Amino acid sequence: MNFILISNIATCLFSFAGLIYGISKFFKPKKAIYAQMITLGVGCMAFGRLYQVVRLLTGGEIFTEFQLGIFGVIGSFLFFFSANFGLMDSLADDGSKKYRKYRIIPLIAPAAALALYVAFILFYELAGFAKVMCAILTLFIMETTYFNLKHLIFPDVDYGVINCLKSYNFLVLIYGFLCILEMIAISRQNGAFITVLGFVMGIVLFAIVPVVERGVKKWTT
Repeated sequence: MNFILISNIATCLFSFAGLIYGISKFFKPKKAIYAQMITLGVGCMAFGRLYQVVRLLTGGEIFTEFQLGIFGVIGSFLFFFSANFGLMDSLADDGSKKYRKYRIIPLIAPAAALALYVAFILFYELAGFAKVMCAILTLFIMETTYFNLKHLIFPDVDYGVINCLKSYNFLVLIYGFLCILEMIAISRQNGAFITVLGFVMGIVLFAIVPVVERGVKKWTT
């Protein structure tokens, strides 16, 4: 049984369901760009996994050699990072000293991601390319999860923007670490764990869109 294929199919289907839901809700005039970016992040994962499913079905490899599906995972984190970085973060953090601890504490998330990579992937017997690929993914996960954790612990601001999106930031934080766990599971060829992670990751990705929808409704009403 090809556990990696089953895992990718599950993640792909759930992600596409989230993408379709997001398009139906957010890709209309005067809808929040923030929500559109989140939807596109889920869509990147959906198409990345679709590519990997096709590659696996045609006898290709997705972990020991370069394949385009990796850009889907990277793209999802780029959209999630971009949504929180810049304007959204500046609404909460004005750079003053009183918020210093809220800029320092979130470093726990990228530090944990890096520690997992070093402990379970860097020093494991993998091909050099696989280690580099995992390192690149970990880098994008680190920068994304930093802002997810920051916005989870940050005090709320006017219009409740930060509080409205705490559930979303929690889900993306979980998603980031699920991706690292998936890399570890694949490197260990743990079929059962890979399959479970695929379904959990897919459910989390699907849940992100309606959670964002509820959050956006709260801050716009």
